[in-house]
Amino acid sequence: MKYAFLLLLLLSHSSLALAQGGNVLEGKVVTPSGMQPTTPVRVKLTLNGRAIHETFTDLSGRFTFPGVGRGVYQLTAEGDGVTFETTSVTAEISAFGGGPQSFTQDIQLRPIHQKPAAQLGVVNAFKQDVPAAAKAALDAGLKLAEEGKTEAAIENMRKAVQIFPQYFDGHLQLGNTFLKLDQFNDAIAELDRAREINPNDERAYQSFGLLLMKQRNYAVAVAVFAEAGRLNPSNPMNAVMRATALIHQAAVTDESVPSTEDRTHLLSRAEVAMSQAATLSETKLKPDTMTLALFYELKGEPERAASELESYLKKNPQLKNAAAIQNEIKRLREKARASKP
Repeated sequence: MKYAFLLLLLLSHSSLALAQGGNVLEGKVVTPSGMQPTTPVRVKLTLNGRAIHETFTDLSGRFTFPGVGRGVYQLTAEGDGVTFETTSVTAEISAFGGGPQSFTQDIQLRPIHQKPAAQLGVVNAFKQDVPAAAKAALDAGLKLAEEGKTEAAIENMRKAVQIFPQYFDGHLQLGNTFLKLDQFNDAIAELDRAREINPNDERAYQSFGLLLMKQRNYAVAVAVFAEAGRLNPSNPMNAVMRATALIHQAAVTDESVPSTEDRTHLLSRAEVAMSQAATLSETKLKPDTMTLALFYELKGEPERAASELESYLKKNPQLKNAAAIQNEIKRLREKARASKP
C-alpha cells in the first residue's frame, strides 16, 4: 500500500515518548478530588512565552513531553469553560549529569466559581452510592497503576467491583487498564459491564472506540465514537476521535473494490467531523499532526501533508524517528512535484 509508511509512523507515534532521548517532563491532570478528568485534556508546554509543544492526556489523565532541555517551563491544562478553568503551573527542569532524566509535574484543575466540580464532560445525571470500601479499593488501584504496579492495581480494582458489582467507575477503570495492556478480551468484558450499568456515559464508548482503533476495526470505531458524540454532543473530543477513525478507515479502503464507503466519502465525513470539533472547541481541537498529514495525502494534497510533518518535526527535533519522518517529507514533496503539470 502506498500509504503504508505513513500509517506505520502513525501506529508507532503513541509509543515514541518512552523511546526518545533527552529529558522527559511528565505528569497528570487531576481534579480537586484527585481523580483524572473523564475526557482527554489538552496540555500545552511553553518556555518564556514561546509555545514548545502540546498534547492530550491519555485514559488515566497522564501527559508526556519528551526531549525537554533545561529551563523553567509553563504547563497549561485547558479548561472546558463549564466546570473547570484553564490552569497553569510551572515546571523547572534542572538536569545535571550526562544521561537523560525524568521530571514530574502534575496539574490540578481549578473549578469554575459556583460550578460543580464533578462529572466533567459527562452530561447524564447517573450517580451511585458507592460503599467506602469499594471506593478505597479503586483509589488504591488507580494509584498503583500510576506507579506502574499493574498486577497489584488490577487486584485492587477487581476487589472494588467484587465489593460493589454495580460499580460503574470500577468496571470502566479496570477495562481501561486492560486496554492499555492490550488484553482486549478482558477489556471488552469490563467495558461492556460498565456500559450495561450506565448506557448513557460517553466514556465507555470512547474506550470501546480506542480499543477498536487498536484492533484496526476502524469502521466500527467510527460508529462507536458517533454514539459517544450523541450522548455528549458538546464534547469536541468525540468529533476528533470520529474524524481520526474515519481517516484511518479511508487509508485502508481499497479503491478497486466497489463500496458505499469509498475513500472520498469517508474523507468528506472526516472533514465534517473536524469542522464540528473546531466549532465546539473554538478551533483548539483537531486530530494529531501525523493523522492530519495522512488526511491531506489521501485527499491528494501531498505538499500540505509534508508541511504538517515538517512543522511537527520542528517542534520535536529530538524524535527518535526524525530521519524516517524527514524521508517521508521528501517523498511527499517529490510526489507533489510529480503531480504538477
